[in-house]
Amino acid sequence: MTLVKSKLPVEQATFFRRSGYLKLPLRLDENIVREAIAQIKSDAKQQIQPFRCDESGKLHRLDAIYQRHNIFKQILEHPEILDCLESLLGPNIELVLNRHNHATLNHRGASSIRLHRDVLQWSRDVVTAAFFLEDSTVENGCTWLIPTSQYLPFVGTPNNGGTWMDKHSIFASLIEQSLPSPMSKGSVLLFDSLAFHTVGTNNTSRTRISITAAYHSVDELDERSESVNKVIVRGTRLYRGNDQY
Repeated sequence: MTLVKSKLPVEQATFFRRSGYLKLPLRLDENIVREAIAQIKSDAKQQIQPFRCDESGKLHRLDAIYQRHNIFKQILEHPEILDCLESLLGPNIELVLNRHNHATLNHRGASSIRLHRDVLQWSRDVVTAAFFLEDSTVENGCTWLIPTSQYLPFVGTPNNGGTWMDKHSIFASLIEQSLPSPMSKGSVLLFDSLAFHTVGTNNTSRTRISITAAYHSVDELDERSESVNKVIVRGTRLYRGNDQY
């Protein structure tokens, strides 16, 4: 993996906070990408649980990707990825195991063009990292985002932890403002999980394979020393509640 700079320069961190997304200045090593694709295809062929199928019955998602094989840990814990995240989240970072943490095989005709958020409120946001193991284009269903939409109002209606944009009239005038974000093979896209986003329709004859993960900073007010749904990938799990004194 090659990185232009060891950590995000201030202008890129500022762009992320203002716009809600950032294409990272790095690319996964070709050997890592090749091994990850092979393992995903193998697990999908063997239908290794947990997985999900689309409406046609095709397996399109492998869950618990971090827990499956070492190659996925290498990707999700890679020091250069964490360097970039540290510029946004601080020195103590958790990988969230019960939000995202999956690989997606976006099949021909697959479409879930429905803009949404992944979490309900700004007070416990996550940073989503999408790792593209194949070229992601408009033709094969790249990610679409509405820049700055992380600042839009909150409606408090849950959808697996988030919000469907088309279910709320307050967002109606902005649905058409989404923009495609094509990404090349091996590249990484970060976005604020409160920014409205979706994937496009795959109009090609091939799958588009990617891995999606969620990170956030350690909660300094949570006194639990460990959690089954989170794993420390940088720094430590610290506690700074007033009741410790």
